[in-house]
Amino acid sequence: MKKRNIIYTLILSALFCASAMFQSCTLETSGNGKLDGYWHLIAVDTIATGGTCDLSQKRLFWGVQAKIINMSDRDNRSCDFLLRFEHVKTILRVYSPLINDRSAGDKPVDNAEVLKPFGIEALEQSFKIETLKSKRMTLVTDKLKLHFYKM
Repeated sequence: MKKRNIIYTLILSALFCASAMFQSCTLETSGNGKLDGYWHLIAVDTIATGGTCDLSQKRLFWGVQAKIINMSDRDNRSCDFLLRFEHVKTILRVYSPLINDRSAGDKPVDNAEVLKPFGIEALEQSFKIETLKSKRMTLVTDKLKLHFYKM
């Protein structure tokens, strides 16, 4: 009888441990869908003039994951930037930009000029998502249209 109780207890313990392991291994997703990824900024159109700036040979990137965008210029090796964002339906709002400095701590950006090479003109800005496909994204403001290709 004692042996049966020990076996019964061991089986229940094993089942409990197995169920706890499977519950802790849930797949986490950001809910960003096609927005998540590493985007190459390939062109910026100026709406007022109709002009286009071809950036396809420059290495300007937006890395989108969870609720953070990491913007980097791989040609100039200047500093990277981190921005928080909200994605609701066809609107992408970016805000709270930081200079990405892991060794000294991320510092807030106080002048939006440093963000202009990435198509950002203000410390808080909203874009209309005109196109968001598996490999292409187009973001629009009242002044600019940004074209991206997903790497």
